[in-house]
Amino acid sequence: MIHPRKLLIMMRTIRRCVLCSSFLMCGFALLATCAHARQMPAQQIRLAKIDVVGLRQMKPEQFIEASGLQTGQQVDVPTLDAAAQRLLDTGLFSKLSYRYRVTGAGAVVTFEVEEVQAQNLPVVFDNFVWFSRDDLLTAVRRELPTFDGTAPDTTGATTSITKALTDLLAARHIAGQVEYTLGTDEGGAHPRHVFTIRGVRVPVCKLHFPGAADVSEGELIKNSQPLFEMDYSQENISAFAASSLIPLYRQRGHLRATFAAPSAVAVDGNAPDNCKGGADVTVPVAEGFVYLWDKAEWADAGALAAPELDAALNMKAGETADGLKIDKGWQAVHRAYGRKGYLDARLKPVATFDDEQKRVSYVVRITEGPQYHMGAFSVAGLPESEAARVRQAWQLAPGAVYDGDYLEAFMKKLPMLHIQGFGTKFKQTGAEVKPDRQKQTVDVTLAFK
Repeated sequence: MIHPRKLLIMMRTIRRCVLCSSFLMCGFALLATCAHARQMPAQQIRLAKIDVVGLRQMKPEQFIEASGLQTGQQVDVPTLDAAAQRLLDTGLFSKLSYRYRVTGAGAVVTFEVEEVQAQNLPVVFDNFVWFSRDDLLTAVRRELPTFDGTAPDTTGATTSITKALTDLLAARHIAGQVEYTLGTDEGGAHPRHVFTIRGVRVPVCKLHFPGAADVSEGELIKNSQPLFEMDYSQENISAFAASSLIPLYRQRGHLRATFAAPSAVAVDGNAPDNCKGGADVTVPVAEGFVYLWDKAEWADAGALAAPELDAALNMKAGETADGLKIDKGWQAVHRAYGRKGYLDARLKPVATFDDEQKRVSYVVRITEGPQYHMGAFSVAGLPESEAARVRQAWQLAPGAVYDGDYLEAFMKKLPMLHIQGFGTKFKQTGAEVKPDRQKQTVDVTLAFK
């Protein structure tokens, strides 16, 4: 028969074990704590010392700060339970338990932890225009003492940051809610934590582009007019700069131009009504060199010879390396392969920049894939007599090398076939192209309605 006092101690220990270890270290915590639970008085006792076992990344003083405990304070079991929960809520630990012993100087508490092995991701404060970077870092460190601008990819960490930012808004009497999303960079390859305030208007009122020279700041602002119709968002402005402003530089040969992350401050109180609470935005630009075209080297090309590929690319040595023209050149090379039946051809251009000579060259690795041939050609939606005329006009015979440009040219000729009712009773509504990768054939169906 278990004595009621011992049963109470065991139940309290089990509760703390569930809290601290999520059942992962329950057996150890139960044994360790039961051995000393009788020594913890019912009233509070002075905390003499805090030990931490298992830290790999966090410093002991950071751990103690995050716990909220201080040596010399009066503690009891609920106080230690609350500290353990506070630590678990940071999301920085996958396992955590504690034990204590009572000495003549007071309670000695030992935490045993295992830190989360999650990837640390950059943290973006998307539209917090009322605060400096230091304000935001200081606020988050109240919840995550180790915060350095990155945070683990865990729910606990993002919840702690959300709470810190919510408290900061409340302290400044700013309405709005903090929303968290897992975002990526412009290329989509690098994830990051993004925190945004919702429910507050932050119109873009001013734009600055320090570093602009070859493309003037005025031209950049002129091409950024859509931003003045939006609320400020660091993420949105970064995406806009990559999609709409970088091409202005690439066209002029600035193939390595980059925009830094936007920053913003709230406009002053004298702003016009349509800019009350708005943002004064700065987007630094590094234009880089203007490059001239040197050459393209073609690797693994077999179906097309280098002169054919160079002709399709249409770049001449010594001309400005117009990035938009280069992009069209790669598309033209791909179409040249398509005309020879290589519909799956893939290009992988890798640039080499010679900053001393201000020239750029490319090594283009080509995966040609199989060569396709014409399969079946059919017409749907026309009377048989008219469908026969369309089939007769189609010149790509079954078994012939499939020409990826032929269909487009053929559809332009349809009005000249004088199909009865074409354009009035019948309208050409589409074309279905079905490559068969096993047979390496292409079936084409023209549809009329």
